Amino acid sequence: MTKRLTSSTFSVEKLSEKIRSGEISPVDLVEICLNRIKKFNPMLNAFITILEQEEIYREAQIAEKQIKQGKYSGHLHGIPFSIKDIFCAKKVRCTAGSKILSDYIPDFDATVVKKMKAAGGILIGTNNLNEFASGITGINPFYGSSKNPWNISRISGGSSGGSAVAVAAGMTPISLGSDTGGSIRVPASLCGVVGLKPNYGRTSRYGVIPLAPSLDHVGCLTRSAWDAAAVLECISGSDPLDQTSVQRKVPFYTDIVEKESVDKRICVKVPNRYFFDSLNLEVENLFYNFMQTKLINATIIDVDLPNTEKYYKSWRDIRLSEAAEIHLTSLRTRSNDYSSEVRNMLIEGTKISAVEYLHAISITKKIRGDFLSILNKDSDVIVVPTTTIPAPEFDEKTVSIGDSLFEIREALLRNTMIFNSTGLPSLSIPIGLTKDKMPIGVQIIGAPFKEDVILSIAYNYERMNSIANTFVPPLSD
Repeated sequence: MTKRLTSSTFSVEKLSEKIRSGEISPVDLVEICLNRIKKFNPMLNAFITILEQEEIYREAQIAEKQIKQGKYSGHLHGIPFSIKDIFCAKKVRCTAGSKILSDYIPDFDATVVKKMKAAGGILIGTNNLNEFASGITGINPFYGSSKNPWNISRISGGSSGGSAVAVAAGMTPISLGSDTGGSIRVPASLCGVVGLKPNYGRTSRYGVIPLAPSLDHVGCLTRSAWDAAAVLECISGSDPLDQTSVQRKVPFYTDIVEKESVDKRICVKVPNRYFFDSLNLEVENLFYNFMQTKLINATIIDVDLPNTEKYYKSWRDIRLSEAAEIHLTSLRTRSNDYSSEVRNMLIEGTKISAVEYLHAISITKKIRGDFLSILNKDSDVIVVPTTTIPAPEFDEKTVSIGDSLFEIREALLRNTMIFNSTGLPSLSIPIGLTKDKMPIGVQIIGAPFKEDVILSIAYNYERMNSIANTFVPPLSD
């Protein structure tokens, strides 16, 4: 039984069918996950904490019994999942990848974790990340760095790096992640999995240690768009414990992506500037091949966006100042317990004045208006490369693109962070491999709360192109 479940078939869509039919049991499935963790995690370092096996098996046995009694509760029933180690789970250590919270054990579940458990999901562990989610590389000085399963000399991306690695290597079918500037989508792109950042307010952030509340989003990393739809269906909805969550009907996303016809026309807007100004040549070639040959029934329109020169600074001023305010007490009392990188970022945040912060908020509202002006129909989407480069090696600090030299952080963040500022739903899907066999992704960005549209486009693309068998890293089977 276990031999038939290769990494390419390790998706919620396929596993849920097998569980419901009795072909595989939740107990079998958690055993497969634990065996893969035992095999791959020592090399890939995707997990910080793995729950006690006795507890995991007990939850799997409960799920198995319920399903046999005809009490099947849906797609996630009996499915193992992991969480970025910034989500609180009752009686599970939550370090946020930091020294400061190394011994923190919450006595409650984050809202989205609670929802996953209520749907029958089985929590198996917490995933590695940048310290306090304050980074885009997956490099962590305290717990070691997560490594890319396509090539362990290359970074996973971050800050949800361990989550992307765990899903890519088939150690778990689902991981919940957070995204403040690209922290779900960047590692998804670099590791060849699907990364969903829903619309701001679609999911609760309660119980997720904040980085910059105006920019923080909660989403997921999975092996397919259908899987992401199933997770979003579960974790969405308003939460009285999070005032930023929106009171809005939650669609049945899996039904929608299955029923949306490939004949339905979509309008794809491609910005002329900024997102394509500094692209690695292989990323550029894969992107245009995707646009020309892989999108079904798409009308493609080039568009101009103003204020692109203000994208980074407006995001940066909000990101750094809000993080500094959150960490102000610890920065004063435990400064040496931060890594030098994070400490310096927090100090930079304290230097941003209230006037500069408010100005950044004002600019961000204008930029959001710019995007809304081109997403004027529900079927409108924007498509751009997720990252400007493939996964760099660990010792690379800068990258040359054309005649320009970029810091790795800037190159990775460039195409993603503005969709945190604007709060628009964004999905990264893998579209191809470089000559060095490293995955590349594109982002599909939708109108406000139109996750169903971007998921449907991705689902149709996957269905037409046998994606499950294409993006299987060497370290997975």
